[in-house]
Amino acid sequence: MKKNVTTRYHFLFILLFLLCLITLFFSAEVKIALLKYTQIDTVGHFIGFFFLSFLLNNFFKFPLLTTVACLIFYAALSEIGQYYLGFRNGEFRDFIADVVGVLMFAFLKWLYSLYWQNKTP
Repeated sequence: MKKNVTTRYHFLFILLFLLCLITLFFSAEVKIALLKYTQIDTVGHFIGFFFLSFLLNNFFKFPLLTTVACLIFYAALSEIGQYYLGFRNGEFRDFIADVVGVLMFAFLKWLYSLYWQNKTP
């Protein structure tokens, strides 16, 4: 029974990966949106929140679901706060980059727990 579930997860992961690749390589609109409108600041938000998720989950041992929910809430509050400051500007694009960084960490952590922790004796 467990092997059937694992095989299903493998199939869904490969299907999702192929769908992302097809969308990225064959959709000119997606390429233009990613390359033209992505700023280095947005990439910094993604990387920063990815590593913040890593630190909170692995070093401080906060549960993954709590970490994800709190960091998404923190990202929203920080961008709203920046929007109302005179010398900063809160952007929705930065909020999305924060959320994607947190969710990417959660997805990779889930994959790790699904595939690697089950294989260790």
